[in-house]
Amino acid sequence: MEYYGDTLCISHAELMAGIMTESNLKLLRHRGKLKQVRRACYDTPALFAVESLPLKYRTEVYRRYPDLQEKADSKPFMDTITPDGQAMQFYADYVLADGRHLTTEKQAEYSNNCAIMNAFRQCIETSNSHRLRQSKPRLNKTEFWRKAAAALPRLADRFPHSLPESDRRLQRKFNEYLHDGYVCFISKKFQNSNAAKVDDDVKESVLVQLIGHHNNLDNVAIANLYNAVAKQQDWKAITPSAVAVWREKLDLVTSAGRLGATNFRNTKSMQVKRKRPTAPFLMWTLDGWDVELLYQSTKTNGKGHRVTTYCNRLTLEVVLDPCCNYPIGYAIGTHETPELIAEALRDAAKHSEELFGEMLRANQIQCDHYAIKTVTPLYNVMGAKLTPARVKNAKTKVVEPYFAYLNKTYCKLFNNWSGYGVTTDPKKQPNSEALNQNRHKFPDEAGVREQIQRIIQMERQRKIERFRKMMENLPAERRLPLSREQYLLNFGAETGYKNAIEGGGLRPTLLGMKRDYDCFDVRFRQYAGKQWIVKYDPDNLHEVLAVSEDGTLRFMLTEKYVQPMALAERKEGDSAQLQKVYDFNERLEQHIMDRVALAYEKAEPIMLQNNILNRLLICDSDGQHKLPKARRRLNAEDVEATEVRTVDVPLIPQGAPASDKDDYSIF
Repeated sequence: MEYYGDTLCISHAELMAGIMTESNLKLLRHRGKLKQVRRACYDTPALFAVESLPLKYRTEVYRRYPDLQEKADSKPFMDTITPDGQAMQFYADYVLADGRHLTTEKQAEYSNNCAIMNAFRQCIETSNSHRLRQSKPRLNKTEFWRKAAAALPRLADRFPHSLPESDRRLQRKFNEYLHDGYVCFISKKFQNSNAAKVDDDVKESVLVQLIGHHNNLDNVAIANLYNAVAKQQDWKAITPSAVAVWREKLDLVTSAGRLGATNFRNTKSMQVKRKRPTAPFLMWTLDGWDVELLYQSTKTNGKGHRVTTYCNRLTLEVVLDPCCNYPIGYAIGTHETPELIAEALRDAAKHSEELFGEMLRANQIQCDHYAIKTVTPLYNVMGAKLTPARVKNAKTKVVEPYFAYLNKTYCKLFNNWSGYGVTTDPKKQPNSEALNQNRHKFPDEAGVREQIQRIIQMERQRKIERFRKMMENLPAERRLPLSREQYLLNFGAETGYKNAIEGGGLRPTLLGMKRDYDCFDVRFRQYAGKQWIVKYDPDNLHEVLAVSEDGTLRFMLTEKYVQPMALAERKEGDSAQLQKVYDFNERLEQHIMDRVALAYEKAEPIMLQNNILNRLLICDSDGQHKLPKARRRLNAEDVEATEVRTVDVPLIPQGAPASDKDDYSIF
């Protein structure tokens, strides 16, 4: 016996158990006097409505099953109840206000309450879903809770519980369970809250709003405001000491409102524990810092008066390798700018070349969101991956505490040290009176720049050996070289002018001097008509980068090797450099000959079709103007083979006289 929807049904097997025969059942179905609610299928018996049975059969059913109605009402709930493991764990771990845990009996009782409530919810959802598929109205809640309350005594035989047997109270408890969860079944007697003045959610919510106000009110003000509301609502008044207790209880909920979201994330949210990289260049982090070193500056105001200020500070941009907090790059400026960041990254690339013989990139760069759109291309050049830190989350960047370390270790030793910051305990700050008396002795901007450079140099000197030693831990696949071309393209200086290719290559003016650069790439001479922007490194003028105006063409150029005119001044390496030029010119001529030959081959069929064009063609020294035929005619059988010998030109010793037989044609 079971309910199918709202219909009390009996199965086929139960009818065949002496109530009627198979033939009677088929006859009643054929005549339409018996309503079949569900057809039989695999593992699902056929169901027939009990009320549709003829009177004699229906009487026999009720005689055999005297508590049929009660069992049928409770059967859907009984079959649906499943122990709630989460509820069991919740009540097992629940700690009361006085530190006690619930007894085992209470844990089982409250867990059964949750399991029964879960069964009620599942029955409602299943019934509504079934009704919607049949285009029927939703379940009648009043009738459902009447049946549910009536089924509670039978359910208590298998699942002891403490649910109310009144249908209205049961429905209210169900709604409370949906809203509050497992805690709604815990009696306030266990919480010792019968005498509490803040004894419901509404009163607690008022306290949450007052304690969490952004003005960060004190306990007395909160108590006065709460009591004003309590007087209107006929609540019991509370004292400031009670507010203090509630402030501690509600600290997690109200801290974001009182102290801000940033403070909440830094103090209340779960923090991630991380370890430092085990090798250099696995990660870089960078940021700017207003160095706590004061300098004096004199400027002329709008009225022509000279005004001296003494509270000026410079900004230090540091690229830090956190494997051992090594400052791999830095730059000093008046304030943080994208140009200052680029200068610090440039210094990191050059310093890596000084340490390990080649410029290296980082596998990961961590930064803040300052000018992120502008500087992202540079970050992508200097790092394989870019991971910006969350806004206002200083804990994610180890460069922030590194600045505090520099301030405490180095800056504090200078007489122009300004202190730790405005939020620091005044007892730990420098004597402001002494600073004011010595302000005229503060260094100027150049002096402070020198102080900062000394700090970085001392810091590098202390950690450079360890940094080199840790480089052994860097896997080969994690060693990311930075090409000279990429370095000059992103960090190279420009002359401000454009240059065209001349016979000797490019002749830009670098650092006030004309210099000659050329390229051993044949393609470079194909763009003789273009204007080129020259990018160079002021510290290394051996190579420059030539970039076309539209940026689509780039060629690395090397400074031209200067050969001596006098044989007596030749030195080792001159011949090799000269031979490189000869080899390049030979390749260039061969490239041109191959290109012209290809043009002749492709154009010959068209030329043969035009006699006038053939007559006007100029012949070569052999009287040929059809190059393919001339090549076939001038084969190895018709032309004598000529032996070609390579003659080595001996180097003339330094100071030896040259004879008339010496070959000067090589120059």
